[in-house]
Amino acid sequence: MRGLRALLVISSVVVVGQPAAGAYREMDVTNGGTITGHVRAVGDLPALPPQPVFKQQETCGTTVPDERLVTGPHGALRYAVVSLTDITAGKAVPRDRPVALDNVKCAFVPHVAAASVGQMLTIHNSDPFLHDAHALLGERTLFNVAVPKGMTVRKPLAYAGLIHLNCNVRHTWMHAYLFVAEHPYDTVTDAAGQFVIDGIPPGTYTLRVWHELLGSTERQVTVEAGKATTVDVDLQAVAAEAP
Repeated sequence: MRGLRALLVISSVVVVGQPAAGAYREMDVTNGGTITGHVRAVGDLPALPPQPVFKQQETCGTTVPDERLVTGPHGALRYAVVSLTDITAGKAVPRDRPVALDNVKCAFVPHVAAASVGQMLTIHNSDPFLHDAHALLGERTLFNVAVPKGMTVRKPLAYAGLIHLNCNVRHTWMHAYLFVAEHPYDTVTDAAGQFVIDGIPPGTYTLRVWHELLGSTERQVTVEAGKATTVDVDLQAVAAEAP
């Protein structure tokens, strides 16, 4: 448990948002490159027990999985955010494509998502009872809205950074993250720890990987026109004790 407590402390002080370095300029990218790779957790993986459920157990069961650290074979790390931190021009933000979250059996689905400023966030409630979505950017509340059963709430994404969502209807175990960038070059690793970022103008960029418990790391990556660059990233699963 000491290692897990250290992870929780360390994760609370890492950079949790992406400050705008200036206005992002949209342009046609006709022969862009691609960055692809895998993110792995390496080291001693702390075992996270299921989280207890205190209400609506007839729908949600008595526990829900703890998705703060989800790994697969060979340490494949799910729910790591991968983003280019210093890109200032590139493909257009997909404003016509909303980013979707759902409430399913007392859990936000997915647990971590990526989006761009200018997109719309839709929050649906598939459970047969009321949920709430409280969105925090640091200590600032962006919105706090009820999501009745079977309904969908829409919210515009106007600010870059790491948004933390929770449910205030006494579903205290429910948490999710939405990483919002000024640009569309951000994504989240899948169950195999894989990520793909495409349509990148040629150049050298800083690739940042962030995870809820394992912190963040950066790599310099050079992208060539029409070519794919592979970047595999390892995050240490046991963080040092905070001073």
